[in-house]
Amino acid sequence: MRENESQVFSSNDLEKLFSSNTVILFRCDSKEGFPLLSVSENVKEILGFKSSYFLEGENRWSNRIHPDDKERVLHRFEQIVQQKQGIINEYRFKRKDGTYIWLRDELKLVKNNGDSSLIYGSSIDITERKKAELALKESKEQYQSVVDHIKDITYSINPDGEILFLNSSWEERTGYTVEETKGSSFWNYLHPEDIGSIEEMIEDLIKQRGESAKKVVRIRTKNGSYYWVDLYAKSLKRKTAEGLIVSGTISDVSDGLARLQERAAINKQLEKRVQQHSEDLREEIKKRRGVEKELNQRLRYEQALSKCSSLLLEHTNSGALEESLKILREVTQSDRVYISRNVEVGDKLCLEPLIEVTDQGTEIPKVKADQLVSYSEVPWWYQKLSNNEIINTRVDDLPDEEGVILQARDVNAVLVIPISIGEEWFGYIGFADNEKDHLWDKNEVRLLQTAADIISAYKKRKKIEKNLIEHKNYTEAILNSLPSIYLLVDEELDNVQWNASTKFFTGYSEEELAERSAYDLIVPEHHNRLTQAKEKIRNNEGGSFELTLLSKLGRKIPYYWRGYYIKLNNKHYYIWVGIDITRQKETEQALVDEKRFNEALVETLPGCFYMIDEEGQYQTWNQNLIDEFGYTDSELKELSPLALFSKSAQKKVVEFANKVFEDGEASVEVSCLTKTGQEIPYLLTGKLFRQEGKDYLLGVGHNITEQVEAREKLRKNEELFRNLFLQAPSAIVMVTPDNEIKDINRSFEKLFGYSIDEIKGKDIDKVLVPEGEREEAPTLPAKHNRMMASFHREAQRRAADGSLVDVFVASIPVVVDGKPIAGFGMYIDITEQKKYEEEIYSSLKEKHVLLQEIHHRVKNNLAVVSGLIQLQMYETDDEEVRDTLRESESRIQTMALIHEKLYKSQRLSEISCQSYIGDLLETIRSTNNTAKDITLEKKIDAVNLSINQAVPFALLINEVVTNAFKHAFKGQEEGNICITLQGDDNMVKLSIQDNGIGLPEDFKPRESDSLGMTLIYNFMDQLEADGEIGTDDGTYLNLTFEVQNVNGSSASSLLSSSYGM
Repeated sequence: MRENESQVFSSNDLEKLFSSNTVILFRCDSKEGFPLLSVSENVKEILGFKSSYFLEGENRWSNRIHPDDKERVLHRFEQIVQQKQGIINEYRFKRKDGTYIWLRDELKLVKNNGDSSLIYGSSIDITERKKAELALKESKEQYQSVVDHIKDITYSINPDGEILFLNSSWEERTGYTVEETKGSSFWNYLHPEDIGSIEEMIEDLIKQRGESAKKVVRIRTKNGSYYWVDLYAKSLKRKTAEGLIVSGTISDVSDGLARLQERAAINKQLEKRVQQHSEDLREEIKKRRGVEKELNQRLRYEQALSKCSSLLLEHTNSGALEESLKILREVTQSDRVYISRNVEVGDKLCLEPLIEVTDQGTEIPKVKADQLVSYSEVPWWYQKLSNNEIINTRVDDLPDEEGVILQARDVNAVLVIPISIGEEWFGYIGFADNEKDHLWDKNEVRLLQTAADIISAYKKRKKIEKNLIEHKNYTEAILNSLPSIYLLVDEELDNVQWNASTKFFTGYSEEELAERSAYDLIVPEHHNRLTQAKEKIRNNEGGSFELTLLSKLGRKIPYYWRGYYIKLNNKHYYIWVGIDITRQKETEQALVDEKRFNEALVETLPGCFYMIDEEGQYQTWNQNLIDEFGYTDSELKELSPLALFSKSAQKKVVEFANKVFEDGEASVEVSCLTKTGQEIPYLLTGKLFRQEGKDYLLGVGHNITEQVEAREKLRKNEELFRNLFLQAPSAIVMVTPDNEIKDINRSFEKLFGYSIDEIKGKDIDKVLVPEGEREEAPTLPAKHNRMMASFHREAQRRAADGSLVDVFVASIPVVVDGKPIAGFGMYIDITEQKKYEEEIYSSLKEKHVLLQEIHHRVKNNLAVVSGLIQLQMYETDDEEVRDTLRESESRIQTMALIHEKLYKSQRLSEISCQSYIGDLLETIRSTNNTAKDITLEKKIDAVNLSINQAVPFALLINEVVTNAFKHAFKGQEEGNICITLQGDDNMVKLSIQDNGIGLPEDFKPRESDSLGMTLIYNFMDQLEADGEIGTDDGTYLNLTFEVQNVNGSSASSLLSSSYGM
């Protein structure tokens, strides 16, 4: 060794050796305490302390070793001195920030001058490796703990029956320890009669890899007794020396009493189910009888309502109302049925009894105004009825005011329904029971509400008729006061008396009218008509006619006359009242035009229009009916309407017509028959039309062939959907908008173990979702007033046996007109998938850690090689050798830099050029330390390369830039090197340009035998790059290559490229 080797490692020359490494190099004395003599400067990057901290203080290195490790570490140092051989130490060290990391020291004793020795060592960070080892250890301990706590025996054997594994339950159940049993034959612990069947089962499992089997056998205990067990076995393939193994469990089934008890419990449960089924049948019969009773009651009510409706429609006198109340009392079996109306007495609204029917007869109460009950005395009664609310209550449940009044009348229960005429509250109809103490059921209330509506319509009609009579009288008074012609004539039609309107419209004076007769006031062409009218009036054969008035000035005005033959003072006279009917004539013409329009409108209707009288004869029809059915007008006049329908449809048509004449309107779908015999489905609609006292059926028929076909198609689609739903391999549930289960398919029953009878009507979340997750679980249609759209996710759902099943859940809401009507939930069992995912994830994580460790170790080994080369540089004085070693060290550092970036990155398969080229250029600058002012200009795009391309690419840049530093700027004090990297469409473009002296004129790069140029072109070949090297205001390199993901190591590629392998 040279003299300067004894100097402290912080000298400028040795500082370069250690500053860029991740391996801490140190030297210490072999004397007691092992004081540190030198340490590399990169200790600050790894441990946080400068090297001076450990060199200037006593025991500062050993004092930061973990207390649990310190004694062992110092003891190992003593072993080096005693045994004089290298050792490896692994221990925890406290960094400056207070955290502990694991260090791995490789130590070697080296003799110094004389008899003294020094300890040389290198230290690397192995924290990540220790964490991985600890995690693996914990995982194994957890697995062993789980297996040991399983109640059943867990075992593994090889195909020959040798026991490879047993849990602690083996010792508990058999008395043999695991240690004495492991490695022995499994057959030794079976009953001799069972060994053959188990050997045969194991042999079958080995042949059918992955299959499982189960048998009931006898196991021998240490005391020599046997007990019955269920032996479950499954063949597995392991990556071990054993190859195929058989593993499984052994469960104690010797307790026969438990089986008998279990069977007894099952029989008891079956008996209970039979009993429950019988009770369900009795309950169903009871329900059906109740429904039958309800239907009979409804039929009686509807018949009563029909009678009331007919009475009140056909009659307007009070007798019809009285008879209707009798019908209602009889059908309801009420003691009293009454109607009260609202009347105003002063400023109070009171109740006035209008009519009352009891089992004794009818009473029309007459109560004086001052004796009427005011609504202010019964406020609760008023509040309910004025809000159109029905009162259905027992008298004992009424407020005091109302209860006292009804109790005074011996009423126990009452039903009161308000009656309104239009928007006006008229009063109410009441049903009272004096003896029964019950409430009217909902169906009765609904039907009696209809009765109230019928009475309301009756009262409304009476009010309208009264108004019409008043209006008619009012109209007659107006007509009498209008300026109509009034004329009194004798039997010869000579004028006797007239009104002012007669003078006005005829233009004659009093004297002139007195000298004229009625003939003088009528146009001559109507004189005969006047004479005929006179005779008809006299014979009481008619009293109205039309005659044209002739004025004095010759104006002709159409008039409508009304004549009366009267006797005054034993003489007969005629009274003539004439009204100008000019506008009526115009209206008649308009009506004629309207009639023609209506006839045209009927013809343009989109269906077949028809009008039938009560005798069942066609009265009119449109052209569409003729076109559709093929009959002529004359044929239709002779035909019965039933002739247009098939025999199977005629009964429905008759019922349809009867319903129209009874209820006012109806519709029916039937099969119609054309003249040629073709059957066509039709929708018939009909309404009752009354004209001149006769009833007619007006209707339209629409051809619904397309609708019928569409319905049939819909039915088939629904049947298809039902089959798809039930047979689907995925578990499917249908829920209501309230999230209640409506139906499930067979796959759902199989996956979760529920039947539809068990969960129908229940909330799907409460059935399947674990309790702690229900608030977070998305619902199928809606929850918390928020609309739920379709969703899919992975989740766990609880089966009928309480176990949790890993599933993929998807929801499909069914929305019609913006409202949810149902929802479908789909569940796919992903238990096996989750298991595989966990296994794959664990394997990938382990490989990721190992790959990081490999890159770390490669980088550390390259750093050690780089350090050795630097030491070798200081062993030689030959400058050419030093340059060669320095170039080799630079290349090694370039590869180490790649591996350092890789193990620090998340992605181990590729590296970003931006992340390492900058560091590479700075390393080259520091390695080629020069007094010249050389600037590096970098323009690097974000390009990712695999390690197979990144290594030769980095070595190529190292060679070119290093050559530029060494040769480009001879005779210059400053210079510039520009590196440009561009990535475009999977292509990489590299340009390196310096402004140095350039290449010699006769220099041919491809023919150069220098190692640098050879390596540059070999690296270009390895990258499959196209490029050139030349001179242009300095030396340049331009190359282009395609980004590739090449399998294999970069080192093997480099060797094959460089040496033709």
